[in-house]
Amino acid sequence: MKVSYYLDILKPHMPSVELVARTLMEIEGMSKVRIKVDELDQKTASLHISVEGNDILLETVTDVLSSMNCALHSVDEVIFEEKD
Repeated sequence: MKVSYYLDILKPHMPSVELVARTLMEIEGMSKVRIKVDELDQKTASLHISVEGNDILLETVTDVLSSMNCALHSVDEVIFEEKD
């Protein structure tokens, strides 16, 4: 099943957005990661992260983000599609 999540995330300035994206791409089944920086302040960045893949689990995504000191604010969209 094709799965897409749109997440609102708060992260410290380090790790970089690029490292977050590369690390998320290492999740088995992940096919696409898109990160948009929504807001920056002195110590943190607010991100909107869109991930897509086959049979990816939200728990796996959030565990990877937590390991990089990123906090999940909300899950703003979830899409499940049958594979072609």
